[in-house]
Order: sequence, then structure tokens, then C-alpha cells
Amino acid sequence: MDNMNMVENYDNNKIFAKIFLWMFIGLLVTFGVGYYVSSNEIMVENIHKNSTFLIIAIVEIVLCIVLSARIRKMNPLVAKTLYLLYAGLTGLTFSVIFIIYELESIMFVFGITSIVCLIFGLIGYYTKIDLTKLGTFLFMALIAVIIASIINIFIGSDAFNLGICILSLVIFIGYMAYDIQVIKRGMYGNINEENLAIYGAFQIYLDFINIFIRLLELFGKRRD
Repeated sequence: MDNMNMVENYDNNKIFAKIFLWMFIGLLVTFGVGYYVSSNEIMVENIHKNSTFLIIAIVEIVLCIVLSARIRKMNPLVAKTLYLLYAGLTGLTFSVIFIIYELESIMFVFGITSIVCLIFGLIGYYTKIDLTKLGTFLFMALIAVIIASIINIFIGSDAFNLGICILSLVIFIGYMAYDIQVIKRGMYGNINEENLAIYGAFQIYLDFINIFIRLLELFGKRRD
């Protein structure tokens, strides 16, 4: 069975309902864990020690790579478990934002992020323009941003950091529309419905989180 035949058997409305449900669950886990940890000084101190934070970050990266590369072929239960584990680990590192930024500001930026993602998700779903051609461009731009961010660690330029933040925001907004269109058009290879829901949720979750972080950096109100 080729990819197109498999795609035709899917109900897009049903698939996207599952995708957004799992994305919401992932976000709920991330922000729930982050808020809980931030309210416990001992946990905050232990997690944000250099070695512990580094280990969590490395595990996050490994999980992200594994999910992105292997989620299509995983047992659905394993895929769901690893996705929720990734969301939980992200929550551990996210705990710092509840310490740095005011809760009202976080909620405001979360709302703005939701609106931005909704708008560009709808654009990706309904536009007749082929956004899949942007995939390579978005990936190369993301690599450039990562390299620039590493360079700025040594430079420490606020203006450079602002430029990186704005460019990153544009890239992940582009990815939101791109990922929605890729899922709608079935350009993800052979995959069962349960894994497709987790695959889609994971991609859109990553877009949402990255857009949220950039908007928070730009508009978030820090605690005194």
C-alpha cells in the first residue's frame, strides 16, 4: 500500500482532533510540572544545579531525536509514554520561567501563543500554496540560529540576542504552518493512526513551545 492510499483511509478531522488532544495533554504536563517544581525551593535548587540541569537537557535532546526519527515505527504505547516523558522533562527545565516571569505575564503570553499557533495552523491547513517546499529553508535557517546562539554565548550581545529571538520566532511560526500542511497532505510515510496522532502532536507541541519561549523573551514581564 502506497502512502497516498494509506492517507485516503484517514479522516483528517478525526486525526487532527487526536493530534490537538495529545498536544494539549503534553502542554498540560509541561506547564503543570513546571509550575509545581517552581513552588518547591528544594526541587528548584536540585534541578538547576549545573550537572543536573545538563543531564536533563541531554536526555531531552536524546528523546527528541528518538521520537522524531523512530516514532513512526514504535509501539503506540511506547510512543505515548516517551512523548509524555519528554513533556515532563521539559516541564522540569520550564520551572525556571515561573521563577523569572510573573504568572500573569506567562498566562498572557500563553494566550498570545495559542492565537498565533491557531492562525498559522489554519493557514497551513487551508492554503493552496505548497508550504512543503519551505522545509529545507526552515531547517537551514534553524541551524543558522543555533550556530548564532552559540556564538552569542561568547559575545554576549543583547542586540544580537534580540535578532536571534525574532528570527527564531519567525522560523517556528513557519514550522507551525508547514507541519500542519505536511500532516494534512500525508507526507509522513507509512504510519498507523495512533502513532500519527502522537507524531503530529509532538511536532506541533515543539512549535508551540518554541514560539511561546520567544514571545516570552520579547514580551514577558520579569519579577522584580
